[in-house]
Amino acid sequence: MASYYHWNVTPYTWHEVNGLYVIDNDFLVQLDDKEKCYTFKFKKDLMTDGGSIPKMFSWFAKGWSDDYKYNATFILHDWCYGSGEVAKEIADDMLRSSLRDCGMDRLHASTICWAVQHFADSHYGRMNDDLDIADYGEIVKISNL
Repeated sequence: MASYYHWNVTPYTWHEVNGLYVIDNDFLVQLDDKEKCYTFKFKKDLMTDGGSIPKMFSWFAKGWSDDYKYNATFILHDWCYGSGEVAKEIADDMLRSSLRDCGMDRLHASTICWAVQHFADSHYGRMNDDLDIADYGEIVKISNL
C-alpha cells in the first residue's frame, strides 16, 4: 500500500441544505505518493453527506468540520467509491493519508479506514452513488513523478 505524502486542496465553501453539504465553487485536490501525482477536480453544486460517521461515534471523529481540507478527504473518498474510477484499496489509502495530513493521529485515521473497509465495501461503484457525486468530479491528471 502506498503512503501519500503531499495533500493539497484549493479552498472552497459550502452551505447546508436538508442535512447535506452543497459545494459553492469548483476546487482541486492533488496528492502524490512519491511515484504518481493525482489531480482531481470537483464541481460546484456537488452534494455530500460528509464522512458517514454514525452519530454515536461523533465523539471519535467528525463527519464534517469548518476545515475545507478535512472535508475534502471525505468528498474525495466518496467520489472514488461512487465513480469506481479509483481502486478501493487506493481510495482507502488516500483517505487514511489525507486524514493524517489534516492532523488526525494514526489510531483514529486507521480506525476510520478499517470501518470503511468493513462496512462501506458494498457502496463501491456507480450503482450505489445515491447523490450522483460521480457526476461532479473527475480525474484531471495522473502523472509519474
